[in-house]
Amino acid sequence: MYTAWCDTRSILYAAGRASSFAVRARLHPRGETTEIYGHGGHSSRWALALVGAALLPLAACDVEWGGASFAFVNPAPAPEPTAGSDSTAVEVVEPLPEGNLLYLVHLGGADGAAEAVPIARMVDATPADLGLPESMDAAYRARFDTAFYAPDLELPLHAGGHRIGTFILSGGTRAGDRRCLSVGAGRALLLPDTDPPEFAFARAGEGAAGSPIAYDLAETDTRMRTYGPVLAENLLRRGGENRPYLAQRASMRAVPWPGDTRPAMAATYLVNDQIDGTPPENAASSLFFLARFRDGQYVPEWSEVRRYDDGTNKEAFVYFGAIAGPDGRVDFATRHDGASIRLVASVDHGDDDREIDWTEPPTCPAVGRLGATNPPAALAGDSAATATGTDG
Repeated sequence: MYTAWCDTRSILYAAGRASSFAVRARLHPRGETTEIYGHGGHSSRWALALVGAALLPLAACDVEWGGASFAFVNPAPAPEPTAGSDSTAVEVVEPLPEGNLLYLVHLGGADGAAEAVPIARMVDATPADLGLPESMDAAYRARFDTAFYAPDLELPLHAGGHRIGTFILSGGTRAGDRRCLSVGAGRALLLPDTDPPEFAFARAGEGAAGSPIAYDLAETDTRMRTYGPVLAENLLRRGGENRPYLAQRASMRAVPWPGDTRPAMAATYLVNDQIDGTPPENAASSLFFLARFRDGQYVPEWSEVRRYDDGTNKEAFVYFGAIAGPDGRVDFATRHDGASIRLVASVDHGDDDREIDWTEPPTCPAVGRLGATNPPAALAGDSAATATGTDG
């Protein structure tokens, strides 16, 4: 029992007020701890002085107790753990692409040296997005390289709509933009006396294997240059262009087509525009078509018409190449918008209504990464005069 409280509580209350601390004191007769809780904006030095002054009068009081002790205790609640601070949190590992990948291969090095980079997954015979993470760290890139650039990995090599050889990865890679996949090194094995194309495709899976056939670098002829402008005018009119007579041929290429008696024809025509460079300020149009020779004439197999009136939304396409797919041929073109060059693909499903089935993402276009300094000229398959000439 206390024999006297004196005015200790009053003194402590006054000390707390003066020091901006909400001071509470509990004196215990058996030497238990007296705790002084403080909230405040002043320093603890002032609080200690005031509390000491509050305790001095106890010496003049007749109190039977076993002693006192005091401490400042922070009354704020304990901070909640922040995200990621829990040591038991499970690290999320980004999954690698599943299935067979499609590689773009840049050929032409000494002794068959070549470089490659995956551009898509093959899903139901159609190119599909790789599903890469938005942020690609070194750990993910290392796992990817180990899985898809393994040394001595052999992949059938395709160009012209059929297999032309084999691409063998060496396991070596080179890094570039950290947002992009590494580029893998390897070697292309082709049939003897074969002039390699600048670009080809490598992939595994259904329809990829089979006996290689020598790559045929077909050339444009008079028949193509005669039918080309007629077909272009009809397709442009059908697409809403009222000035088809102003169209200029930007590209024409003879495209080998296994089983056909004559090569197919791929061409690009533009009205008031150029393949590369900034988009035009006035109304412009672009036409791309791939036409097969049937019954004595060229019949469109795949065509794309674009009209852009205010210098935006430019799209022009140039034929690129083809692979043999399990359900039909897959043809590729490059898409030019004045800022980047990306690949697109169309699958031949056996009908005449072909369209773009896949477009390469804009982040890391593969053609530019594999060393093509002037893709349109390299892919045109025609002379410079033809590429800039006017059909009349």
